[in-house]
Amino acid sequence: MRRDFAYILSAIRDGSIPICGIKKEVSLATDPSREWLEALAGIASKEFNMPLERFKIYEVFDRKSKIPCFRLKVYSVSLYRRLSEFYQPGDQIAWKTPAAIRSERIDVVKSYIAGFYDAEGGCRNVEKFLNGTTKTINYWASIRCKHVSENEPLRFLQEKLKGLDIGSNIYDNDELVITGKKNLKLFYRSIPLMHPRKKDELCKLIDYSEHVLSMHE
Repeated sequence: MRRDFAYILSAIRDGSIPICGIKKEVSLATDPSREWLEALAGIASKEFNMPLERFKIYEVFDRKSKIPCFRLKVYSVSLYRRLSEFYQPGDQIAWKTPAAIRSERIDVVKSYIAGFYDAEGGCRNVEKFLNGTTKTINYWASIRCKHVSENEPLRFLQEKLKGLDIGSNIYDNDELVITGKKNLKLFYRSIPLMHPRKKDELCKLIDYSEHVLSMHE
């Protein structure tokens, strides 16, 4: 499996493969960052050998965050069928780690982890703390994923991160949390993140933690 395809397979955690009629719709991701969606569209265009113009970005409203977001969509029978080989169309809560990913080499798995983080991960309060909006900063990065019963997708990520010497914990069965300067630095250096804002926030968190540490040496 190519790394870009593995990235798409996890980035779609922020999208959907709805149950459709004749017209097959795939939402690859929804995010406040149009820049990331444009990059994802470029990756998908090359990976599926489809014209870039087929991938459309629409402005939507996120009810949870109450801020404008963008959604990357494509209408394609072939792409719909291809992704349906890995995930059953419908509710994501039952989606498990694709069997093909489990047996892949580590560079492919790293891209899969990157897509998962770019879609469903992030650092909390980094920008707000650095610009003075809040006095609290959390030295952690996390990935959220709701799943039926035991959270197999997060446990798979945890297992693979452990193999890279990156420690993590799963809280409330729906959030994988990476804490500590060593773990955060290893994650940042090992996982090929592509989301501009999320990658930048993680970098700033690591830089700030090192700055605080140097002040106490």
